[in-house]
Amino acid sequence: MAIIYTNEEINELINERKPLPEDWDTQIYVLDYMDIKGDKGNHFRIYVRQDKYNPLDFSVILGVIHPLTTRVFRLRRYNGKTNPHTNRIERNEVSGFHIHEATERYQERGQKEDAYAVETKRYTDRYRRGC
Repeated sequence: MAIIYTNEEINELINERKPLPEDWDTQIYVLDYMDIKGDKGNHFRIYVRQDKYNPLDFSVILGVIHPLTTRVFRLRRYNGKTNPHTNRIERNEVSGFHIHEATERYQERGQKEDAYAVETKRYTDRYRRGC
């Protein structure tokens, strides 16, 4: 049986504080993940993937591990600008940097939880490697 999170539950999980260890940046590499426990006891996983040759081809995923399964529910997926995305319900294309957001509506229609995406200009490059 699929587990569906409501929009309210998704927002609560997004807003839950997720304290990172001081050396968090030494624990994530070009392709890796880190597990974090939220202040309310939820277990989160952050995935990081970056192409070795194209720094604009990347994904950073914030997921929550449901307590009754081992499934990682993707709350947000931050993507680079190498591949455009089409929102199937809205039938619009998003190009450039974009953020996938988990929604109850997409889950109810049998789509991936984070199939909805919006364009963003919010990214910064922590190490100034150029975006």
